[in-house]
Amino acid sequence: MRPQTRSPVHRTALMRGQPALAACLVLILVFSGCTSLQLSQFRQHAARGDQEWLAAQAINCQRASDGCGQLHLVRGDACFRLAKMGRDPAVNFACAADELKKGLTLKPSWDNADVQLRYQENLCESLRNLKDLQSGETAEQTVKRFLGAAKALYQLAPESVPAVYYLASARLMQMEPMLGDINAATRVPVCIRLKRTVTRVLAVMETAREDTPSDWDRFADNYQRLVFDMGSAMQAAECR
Repeated sequence: MRPQTRSPVHRTALMRGQPALAACLVLILVFSGCTSLQLSQFRQHAARGDQEWLAAQAINCQRASDGCGQLHLVRGDACFRLAKMGRDPAVNFACAADELKKGLTLKPSWDNADVQLRYQENLCESLRNLKDLQSGETAEQTVKRFLGAAKALYQLAPESVPAVYYLASARLMQMEPMLGDINAATRVPVCIRLKRTVTRVLAVMETAREDTPSDWDRFADNYQRLVFDMGSAMQAAECR
């Protein structure tokens, strides 16, 4: 049998496809190189504590890769630090929430689980603070984002001090709008959720008294305030 030969039309199509394929490969290499270069610059500025410079940078990379994820995480961390220092908190907590979420989503794997947990905690903290600076529908959307981030943290570290705190805080925020016009029909489900949440928080506090976890010192005051706020919510709902 004679070997089959490609038709002129088929050969032409292949020839036309080769420049496009080459261009795609060039673009991939260019973007990869740009990401590596930008990440190197980010790390240098981060090492010098130049948070303002990092927060002001634009990041074009939006594809799943370690380098791209790291870029967003470094910028998000810079925005988070600025916000915690009181530098334009509304803007910087919003930046931190957006960038940390992108970085956590785009980074495909982690060599250090503790680092992943720290970024996830900072995402929760950013959203918790951001909500307090907002109102109306914007605040409602932030509460939804906060609840999602808290659930993700709980999946990474179930029953941990930070995970229980942020999940309980998010659930309290979710229930607070219901307290203003609570009635006989809504009181029971709201009170059940409040009691379940406060029971879990108190359980963590009781465990901490007997065997202090490593994270407890960072969250002890937050737990005290949370219990007070939940008690106020239960009183407002007239829970029995």
